[in-house]
Amino acid sequence: MSLLNELKRRNVFKVGVAYVVAAWLVMQVADVILNNIEAPTWIFQVLLVFLAAGLVVALVLAWAYELTPEGIKREAEESESTPFARKSNQKITYV
Repeated sequence: MSLLNELKRRNVFKVGVAYVVAAWLVMQVADVILNNIEAPTWIFQVLLVFLAAGLVVALVLAWAYELTPEGIKREAEESESTPFARKSNQKITYV
């Protein structure tokens, strides 16, 4: 199986896109709030660094773990052949 197919199967792309959208929203709100309270500019830069580091963590966790009805499980315990794995993929896409 190719790396690209494995990334799709493990929902790494979906998690990455969702994280980037959420981080963009946080940055937009922070920009407005920090400008209105006249906060130092370094606070905005620190927030950006934390969000960028969080992206790496989110992608690693998306690669290693799978969300199941029983909770979060390691990826090795779940397989694509299970009916739940296919349903889970569809639900994550809708979200």
